[in-house]
Amino acid sequence: MQFVLQRILGGLAATFLLVLMLLTLVDVVGRYGFNAPVNGSFEITELLLAAIIFSALPLVSAKDQHITVDLIDAFVPSFFAWVRDVAIALVTAIVLAGISYKVWNKALESVHYGDQTAMLYLPTAPVYFYISIALGLSSVIALLLTWQYARAGALLSSRKA
Repeated sequence: MQFVLQRILGGLAATFLLVLMLLTLVDVVGRYGFNAPVNGSFEITELLLAAIIFSALPLVSAKDQHITVDLIDAFVPSFFAWVRDVAIALVTAIVLAGISYKVWNKALESVHYGDQTAMLYLPTAPVYFYISIALGLSSVIALLLTWQYARAGALLSSRKA
C-alpha cells in the first residue's frame, strides 16, 4: 500500500511542484524581461502550494516522519513510551479525521455558494475536496499506525512474560 501511495501522491506532489516551478520561471522572466507578468500567478501559486502540502501529508504519515522532539526519550521507561506513542497516534488520527470532516463541509459550502478565486475565477471547491481527502487518508494511516504501535507493545510485553 505504501508503494501505491508513494507512486500516486508522490507523483502528484512532484507534478504540482514542477508546474509551480515552471509558473514561477515564466512569471519572473515575463515580469522582468518583458514587463508582462503572468496574470493570477499568486492565486495559482496558493492553490498549488496547498495541493503540494496535502499531497505530502499522507506520505509523511505513512512513513511516520512527522517532526518530533526527543529531549526526554532517554529517561522515559519503555512502557510509558509505548503508551505515549499509541496515544499520540490515536489523537492524531482523531484530529485529522475531524479536520477532514470540517474541510469537506467547507468544500460542500464552496460548491453551494460557487466560491471562486478573486482574479482568475477558479473554483475553490476542488482544492478543498482534495485537501479533505488527503486529510482523511492521513487519518486512516494514523489509525493504522495506532494499531501497529499497540500490537508492537503487546508483542513485547508477551515476550517478556
